[in-house]
Amino acid sequence: MQVTFFLLAFRFFRTRCYNVAMRLLPQRLFLILILTSLLSGCMKGVHRPGWISNIPAAKDALGPEEIFQLPGGEKTSFGHLLEDFQKARIVFVGENHDQIEHHQIELRILQELSDRGKDLAVGMEMFKRSQQPILDRWSQGLLAEEEFLREVDWENTWDMDYSLYKGILDEIKKRRIKLLGLNVEKDLTRKLGQKGIRGLSVQDREKLPPMDLSDRGHRAYIRTVYEGHHEGLAKKFGYFYEAQCLWDEGMAEALSEFLNSSEGQGKSALVFAGSSHIAFGFGIPKRLYRRVPVEMKTVILKQWRKEINGDLTFSRATSPLADFIWITKPNPPEVKRPRIGVVLQKKEGSGGLWIERVIPESPAEKAGLIPGDQLLAVEGKEITEVKEIHDVLAEKGWGSDITFVILREGARREIKVTLPALQE
Repeated sequence: MQVTFFLLAFRFFRTRCYNVAMRLLPQRLFLILILTSLLSGCMKGVHRPGWISNIPAAKDALGPEEIFQLPGGEKTSFGHLLEDFQKARIVFVGENHDQIEHHQIELRILQELSDRGKDLAVGMEMFKRSQQPILDRWSQGLLAEEEFLREVDWENTWDMDYSLYKGILDEIKKRRIKLLGLNVEKDLTRKLGQKGIRGLSVQDREKLPPMDLSDRGHRAYIRTVYEGHHEGLAKKFGYFYEAQCLWDEGMAEALSEFLNSSEGQGKSALVFAGSSHIAFGFGIPKRLYRRVPVEMKTVILKQWRKEINGDLTFSRATSPLADFIWITKPNPPEVKRPRIGVVLQKKEGSGGLWIERVIPESPAEKAGLIPGDQLLAVEGKEITEVKEIHDVLAEKGWGSDITFVILREGARREIKVTLPALQE
């Protein structure tokens, strides 16, 4: 519509005022002015919230507290953020899982709220609800770190470097804070992503929490996430969306059950989860409020980058991205860990690991690894745990060749995976 308007205006301008314009302006300058008007009209169709202009434009300008209150976008302080959090029974912190500074901020929020007398439980997406007895023993100081990692099967439960979360978990143990596992079982989410609700068995459908699939804004937002996954495990977007809703509903249900329990009476919850589960209130917050209408506050942690993130320009939401957005510095290059780009599955009662998914355009895909391959060995060493692969990748480093022995359709093969150079 904007383009049509300016074309009509241009035609009118040309027929009625062309001679005057040509006397006043060189021809090239006149065309530049018209094209600029056309482009500015088109750009108005891209929704950019006003507060985006407050985000620092240069990486070097980022300080330790680049916190902005929404929807206005006014810069604020950590102290003000904490004052707001003090009033809420639930505080949601949306992280990027691999960002070191995000976990440092989460630890800082945990310490400060606890020091101010807030009676906290900490809910974490990283753990399953079925692991609650293990988490309780950790919170009570009854498990050493090695025992804890073994019992929760960290490498298969949450495929991230444990050191990122160590400070948070140590603080929980030190302060004897209740640790809540929020996540649903991976197997159920995977089945839903592959088959959809109608494709589940009766027994699996009975495991699903009450699910709201009617929010069009949420559906549009998850579609942007889906496009970034290149379909991932879900063969159809509808299945992917149902799996995402299961994830959110399951975590909301875990929180609501705790808040309504005798153990949760008088307690507040500090929740750490991926930002897509919290952005715009779509995921866990709205679904929790449907069950337990309590006061909530949200903060989204965002790594600084030159390109405006899709979350920031998404225009189908009726609420702001969060109550606060905190812009953080990217990880320093030297702490980035090389990855081959696969999602692995460990099957009960059998050795080795199976490839469940291969990330598009990853080193694994380029090397020819495919879903269903069983990884038997890496660099001549037998594989039984994900950690063994991580250790070899860390030892070999960026730009190296890693040799895997796999089993595919009953035949052993040797495949060489080339890791990219660090600058890539």
